Amino acid sequence: MKKTLSLLLSLCIGLSVFAQQAEIALRAKEFPQKEALLQDFHQRLYRAGMNMDPYEYLPGPQTPAPKGYKPFYISHYGRHGSRSNWAGQKYAGIQARYQRAADAGLLTAEGLRAKQTIDRLIELHNNMDGRLTPLGAREHREIARRMYDRYPRVFRKGSKKVTARSSVVPRVLVSMSAFTGELLSRQSDLEISWDTGEEIMKIVSTDSPRPITEAVRATLREHRKQHVPDTLDFQRRVFLRTDPSITGDTKTFMSETFDMATGCAAFDLGDHMFRLFTDDDLLAFNQIHVLSFYLRQCNSVEYGDDRMPSVDPAIKDIIARADAAIATGETAADLRFGHDYQLLAIGSRLGLKGIAERMTAEEALYWPGWRYTPFAANIQLIFYKNKRGDVLVKPLLNERETPILELEGGPYYSWDAVKDWLYDHWPKPTEMETVNEL
Repeated sequence: MKKTLSLLLSLCIGLSVFAQQAEIALRAKEFPQKEALLQDFHQRLYRAGMNMDPYEYLPGPQTPAPKGYKPFYISHYGRHGSRSNWAGQKYAGIQARYQRAADAGLLTAEGLRAKQTIDRLIELHNNMDGRLTPLGAREHREIARRMYDRYPRVFRKGSKKVTARSSVVPRVLVSMSAFTGELLSRQSDLEISWDTGEEIMKIVSTDSPRPITEAVRATLREHRKQHVPDTLDFQRRVFLRTDPSITGDTKTFMSETFDMATGCAAFDLGDHMFRLFTDDDLLAFNQIHVLSFYLRQCNSVEYGDDRMPSVDPAIKDIIARADAAIATGETAADLRFGHDYQLLAIGSRLGLKGIAERMTAEEALYWPGWRYTPFAANIQLIFYKNKRGDVLVKPLLNERETPILELEGGPYYSWDAVKDWLYDHWPKPTEMETVNEL
């Protein structure tokens, strides 16, 4: 009898597992982009926070340069590293609600752990919004180390001059300091110049014109209405029982808890608060960030024609400084440090795969933005030449070889061909007003 019951139990478990696997396979077939993004999140929950995800070094292929070509110059744009979030009244409000719930004995073990993490996060934040964390500095040092180790010839041969220019924002200045400090630790005779100022902001920190920002806000409001969060599942995880007079609106409580979860990454506080949410809720919160960033900063169908002109100064700067380095040999690297907005716009304008695809808002819902704009995200253009003086350029996005969508070949492209393509696709001027992202 016991053996029969055991066999039946094993059969039931096996059928249950089979059913779950079949359901997952069916979902993957019907919604491949959605399931691919969820798999990304399951591998690393920080990715659900998109632009709040700390930098991941994900090594890719390193295609050897064509015979006779040697690296001689690097053009670089880097987003600042991991930082604290913006607190405002939000931190005090969510902390008070968690504290009242704890005092009233309403929190589960998971809820108490979330409260403790929030308390620690606020302590580390220390009333300093947007402050570079130790992790953020490490990210830039490690990127600089890999750049130097991969292309030592750029810095050892010819000119030892390196220009480093930054946004005026402190977290970006500290990121620049960490990056260039690592280069100097590798080669102390580098001649590095540092600079910042309002004119440089036009190169490293443009944002979408205000009409785009306002239109996208309306899109996001409509998107929020379409998703009904699973408040019951969240409540079961966080509360032993609920009392709206103490915890307030559950939807707001969920949204603010998610914000706190994204803020934990920069301080190495773990990902357990993301586990308070269902997959659908993670996707819904992620999509708010995805739509905001893609529609406002990339070459979207709806707004790209009006966004791209504001990045003209950065593209012209990249071209002019590269041409000067080619002509004179006086500069080993031009380093620029700024913000995620500008990185996405530059990547779109350069036609980099992953960023530059032209999508509608609906098509962009499952765009894996975490791949392209984490903290310390970067674009590197590595220049090569042969003895005849022919110049090739290899684009890297977050240190991975990345094709230019509309150009054949790659990962090495003729610099003249890249320039011709950029000139041919130069966006028309816009009357929309641009603002700087701080």
